[in-house]
Amino acid sequence: MKKMRTMGLLLLAAIMMMTLIAGCSGETATTTAEAAPATEAQETEAATEAATEAEVTEAEETEADVTEEATEAEEPEAEDAKPKVALILEGAVSDMSWNATAYAGLEKIEALGAETKYVENIPASAGADAIRTFADEGFDVIFMSSNSYQDAGKEVAAEYPDVQFFMINSTVTEDNVRSFAIQDAEQGFLMGALAALLTESGTVGFIGGLPINPIINGGKGFEQGVKYVNEEVEVLSENTGNFDDVNAAKELAKAMIGQGADVLSPMANQASLGVMEAAEEEGKKGIGSGLNQETLAPNAAVVAIVKDTSIAYEAAYQAYLDQDMPETILPMGAAQGVVYIGDYYIDVDDEIKAQLEEIYEKLASGEITIDLD
Repeated sequence: MKKMRTMGLLLLAAIMMMTLIAGCSGETATTTAEAAPATEAQETEAATEAATEAEVTEAEETEADVTEEATEAEEPEAEDAKPKVALILEGAVSDMSWNATAYAGLEKIEALGAETKYVENIPASAGADAIRTFADEGFDVIFMSSNSYQDAGKEVAAEYPDVQFFMINSTVTEDNVRSFAIQDAEQGFLMGALAALLTESGTVGFIGGLPINPIINGGKGFEQGVKYVNEEVEVLSENTGNFDDVNAAKELAKAMIGQGADVLSPMANQASLGVMEAAEEEGKKGIGSGLNQETLAPNAAVVAIVKDTSIAYEAAYQAYLDQDMPETILPMGAAQGVVYIGDYYIDVDDEIKAQLEEIYEKLASGEITIDLD
């Protein structure tokens, strides 16, 4: 009996053990089953996140491509290089006359889009070196402001066939050389006519600078202008021999005043200022050859008969841009607006103004011609 009880207890223990094992196995299975859906959900979520990231990355790349294309479209094309234009001056740009208006012409050319550079106070003997320097620096257009450079310019131009040269008051026309003739004689004619209209003593004076063709022609024009108005008026005419000596021009002007001249007219670039100073100091009248000369002679300066060469420079450069350059030497004077009567600085009789204006119109129309022989 005792043995049977022992066996029963063992059987009961075995059953309990099996139940416990079965319970543990069921719990493990349940846990594993529950874990499986969780893992699957996590994988789905990760895949979704990866897809979303891929879409975002692709969208960002597309946006970057569009932005890059837009930026490339907005970028302007490279601008063509500006034409380079040089000017060689025999005098100073501060002379309130010939060189000042030449420099004004260069400023107009710059306003048209060119890169510009100039040198001043270059004598004819140094002209060739100045021309070569600019040509070697790659300048496309070179202006020479005086016919003093004519010989050097013609020689050097042949060495640089790809450079366009412009000579003022020259007689040269070559494949790459063009010339414009400023009508200095017309300026002189108007100065002489006005001097004859203003004089009270019956003697007037013309003072030129270097005796080159433009100044010689200016002197001829002055005398013919005087005689056009009044054959009886005496004309004193002389050149200083240079364009820079203000004192020499001043002394020459005073010498003419000593000979009875009461109206003086200079055509001597920088030296013209000395003539205006002499007229102011001696209580006589002066007819300016450029704007602003009245600042040195506020009581003596009557008016300026202007020779605005800037108009010629601008016209020449525009012809270069248009590739429509004339082969003939073109005159630039009253008809082209280069020579004109400026504003009066002091009171002048209206009848005298009207007479001078009539003479100007006849010059511009060609009714009055000047003999330069």
